[in-house]
Amino acid sequence: MHEYSVASELVSSLLPVLKQHHGAVKRVFLKKGELRILSDRALANAFDVMKQGTPLEGATLCIEAVAAHVVCDACGFEGAPEHLSDEAMHFSVPILSCPRCARDVRVTQGRELFVDRLTLDVQSGEEHETASGSAAHG
Repeated sequence: MHEYSVASELVSSLLPVLKQHHGAVKRVFLKKGELRILSDRALANAFDVMKQGTPLEGATLCIEAVAAHVVCDACGFEGAPEHLSDEAMHFSVPILSCPRCARDVRVTQGRELFVDRLTLDVQSGEEHETASGSAAHG
């Protein structure tokens, strides 16, 4: 599964960042664009496996969805793409053509995959959030 390679890279990229902060990591907030073909459940499970034996061992992965946004240079449309949904199969896929004129679009949002922030349990027993900005996978 691709999720394991992403989780491995996520853990590897966070370890140097953690050396700069004191306290146990409680939560890792990951921004994931809807165009990323990754299962949230599989990614969380892979993170749970890959974090074992690291300073991230007690952390929970919190995946925050980023909706797709497109721009059509032909007609000027800006917004969410239409989706092809199949209720029976329980999925919805964005259509990457203009909802207004059916031409090609530029994706301006929805491909993201990065650590947005961490929650640390500092020595005082209080939680503290810190911005990370670490890329999990280009």
